Amino acid sequence: MKRESLSAKPGAGGAEPAATSERRRTRDQAKLIVRVMRFVVLFVVLRPLVLLPYGVQLAMGRALGRLGYRVARQPRRIVHCNLQACFPELSRPALEELERRHFEALGMSFVEMTFGWWGPETRLRKRVEIAGLEHYEAARAQGRSTIFLTAHFTSMELCGIVLTMNVANVYGVYRAYERNPLADAMAREGRMRAARGLIERNDVLAMVRALRDGHPLWFASDQLVRPDKRSVIVPFFGVPCLVHAAVLDLARLSDAVVFPLVSLRLPGGHYRVEVQPAFEDFPSGDATADMARIMKRFEEHARRDPAQYMWIWRRFGRLPPEYPDIYRRPSSEAGGA
Repeated sequence: MKRESLSAKPGAGGAEPAATSERRRTRDQAKLIVRVMRFVVLFVVLRPLVLLPYGVQLAMGRALGRLGYRVARQPRRIVHCNLQACFPELSRPALEELERRHFEALGMSFVEMTFGWWGPETRLRKRVEIAGLEHYEAARAQGRSTIFLTAHFTSMELCGIVLTMNVANVYGVYRAYERNPLADAMAREGRMRAARGLIERNDVLAMVRALRDGHPLWFASDQLVRPDKRSVIVPFFGVPCLVHAAVLDLARLSDAVVFPLVSLRLPGGHYRVEVQPAFEDFPSGDATADMARIMKRFEEHARRDPAQYMWIWRRFGRLPPEYPDIYRRPSSEAGGA
């Protein structure tokens, strides 16, 4: 009865006020319009782009990134804060140039994503070189489960799809687009092009089952996480960051070998995927030390071309209060906002 009385609170007899109902309908209609527009952009506009010469596609991606650099104020600010913290030695002009190059890399990532989803397989294979598969084959010959541990570089989507074309029965770990079912369905279809299946990032049991069944797992663990008992703080470019140690549990529960997997965009519209030697003595029992080794490996790769790492995320957010907040606005800026 108490729950019923609460539900009846908005209006007499439990009826919702007309103004509130109208606002809700307006919001729902606006959300539907946004979803349809996203669908049109992704499917109707972007999909035909794969028919163009690839150089033209990348040029369009760079132009899209330059536009984003000019108009996306908040994402640009996050990129600036990240790069300023990680590369304090850079002059202001050098930092701005790196920011511009990063937005161009972001723009190209959209083109690369659609090319990975819908481009002809023969064209994909010609553009992406895969090195280090002998490490995986050796582990497979020993009957070991394998985890391809990657990080969020801007060419990750394209290179991940080509990996699944060269390694059979890979399961990918992904984050569902819960607020946009159309985009989620499209992304799932594209990522399932050559993969055995997709596992939602919170479904740890499904990941363990896949590994124990002998299927490789493609897993990215460097993105921002919420603090919990499995998260630890380690340096990344000398800046404290929060990382989640779920990969340690996966390796321990399945006796899996963990291979760092890195991707690199090369000149001329070509790419390189590197399956690096597996981490030794992993997991070691020291979660902080193990995760520091992982982030150090990805930092080394990011330094090869810093513009290609995904700096648009708040990589150094959600730290305890005793750590500095690199995203905090100066008091003068906040007061004038």
